[in-house]
Amino acid sequence: MNIKKVTQKLAEIRDIAREEGRLTAEEKAELKELVNQTLTIAQKDLKKSHVIPMPQQAHNDNELTADQHFRLRLMEKTGTGSQAIH
Repeated sequence: MNIKKVTQKLAEIRDIAREEGRLTAEEKAELKELVNQTLTIAQKDLKKSHVIPMPQQAHNDNELTADQHFRLRLMEKTGTGSQAIH
């Protein structure tokens, strides 16, 4: 469904409601059908889209020195970046 067509149809229904002060049963049915079609298409689009899994983080195989462990714990506790530690 084209967004421009939906917008135009909604604008038509809005204008009719402003002029006449109410909607006819036929216009109400058109509006409900438009909303139902839009929701159906949106649900299909959501099902098509999938969540991309996050890749596993690479692990550092190098052992940290005692000083590096201290700085890492300090950084974790304070929540600051490494620039503030060095």
